Amino acid sequence: MSLWRRAWREFKSAPALYLVSTFIIAFCLTIFSFFALLYLNLEYFTNQLARELVLNIYLEPHTTREKAQEVIDDLSSRKEVAGVRYLSPDKVLEDLRCLFENKDLLAGVSADFLPPVLEVSFKRPFEVLHRLPTLAQDLSRYPQVMRVQYAKSWLERLAGLKRFLEILSLTGLLLLGGATAFIAGATVRLSFSHRSRELEILSLVGATPGFVQGPLLVLAFWQAVIALSFALFLLWGLHFYLDQALRGIFPGMEAKLLFFRTKEMAILSGGVLAFCLSGCYWASRRFLRY
Repeated sequence: MSLWRRAWREFKSAPALYLVSTFIIAFCLTIFSFFALLYLNLEYFTNQLARELVLNIYLEPHTTREKAQEVIDDLSSRKEVAGVRYLSPDKVLEDLRCLFENKDLLAGVSADFLPPVLEVSFKRPFEVLHRLPTLAQDLSRYPQVMRVQYAKSWLERLAGLKRFLEILSLTGLLLLGGATAFIAGATVRLSFSHRSRELEILSLVGATPGFVQGPLLVLAFWQAVIALSFALFLLWGLHFYLDQALRGIFPGMEAKLLFFRTKEMAILSGGVLAFCLSGCYWASRRFLRY
């Protein structure tokens, strides 16, 4: 009898048991994948927000881009700088009007009243946090620079939030991964329990442990595939709904929700398969005592 036929026979011996365990695994994976996706988007959001908050250089009034080119070149030559954006007073006023819904707040404010601004973004904003005071002091020596401002307190809070999310994500990975392996192992133990007489007969006729484990590993593989597909389908639907709902909710920022890339999908799929197969293997190994 082929391995696939024996696996099908094993499934028919306790279909309710395997279906319920597959549903529970899918439920655990859905929760884990949701928090993993939440962490991915919050990390992206904090990095984007950090780039917006890092460094603003207010130039002296009537400083054109040509006059500010010396400062721009200095910043662009630094390896940690991702980009420098020059905002004319007209552009600053336009951005302020997009930011404030109540247009009366800007009534009577003209572009001549506002200074030009250089917006500086960094490749890794949290890594340059401790160097911002020194950088601000270096930039203040230019005659074109009126003031250098950076949101140190906000960056420190965002850095703390990022560390918290990393710890929360790792903890969730360990707990839900262990729960998935436990469920797969419990399914095997229950399967062996109601087949104890059959296993005893198989051992008497010379069946190897691999012969007994083969169908169980095949079923564990398909449990992982079905549970993962179900979880990702639900998660994609939720992602699509939230992505449409959040468009345009943050003025001046692109509210874009990320989904798992190829790398994250490969890691998630490999992890689920490894947990289910290892849980099945070690549970059956312990039961068979070899």
